[in-house]
Amino acid sequence: MAVAQLWTLGGIEFVPRGTKTKTNQMKKLIVPVLVGLLAFAGLISAEEPTINPTGTWKLTITSTNTPPRPTMETLKLKLSGGTLTGTLSYTTIQNGQSRVGELPITEGKLQGSEISFNFTHPPASKTGNAPDPTYSYNGKINGDTIKGTLSMEWMGGHFPMKVWQAERLKE
Repeated sequence: MAVAQLWTLGGIEFVPRGTKTKTNQMKKLIVPVLVGLLAFAGLISAEEPTINPTGTWKLTITSTNTPPRPTMETLKLKLSGGTLTGTLSYTTIQNGQSRVGELPITEGKLQGSEISFNFTHPPASKTGNAPDPTYSYNGKINGDTIKGTLSMEWMGGHFPMKVWQAERLKE
């Protein structure tokens, strides 16, 4: 076994290339360990479920200020490239006739498990050039359930808050 000669210059040791030292052995050990840790961390984050509200949801709305009279609506959501879009379908009865309407949601947002969106809907009896009311939904997704609150703004006024819940339909 050859003994390596060590040169020292200003406190820095110089070792001939190819000489086995503890420092070279540590470098060879550290690189595979770091690569393994990074790969393991990548696998863990890849397995974390990402919340995706895409699908059809059965929506139930109840008032917080009046006796329960739930309404049933259908919410169709699509998350694509970070953009949340969709429609809200509802059924109304006018003059004894059932009518189905569909409204596009606006300002759809998903941040973590928090979801929010708006839509506008003409009032049952519109007079003059009054703007349509805006309905704002805010909620939290937990698996196949969303729970949240709904508020309405119309002509500068805020109306009583309602509670909503949606269950994802199996397609």
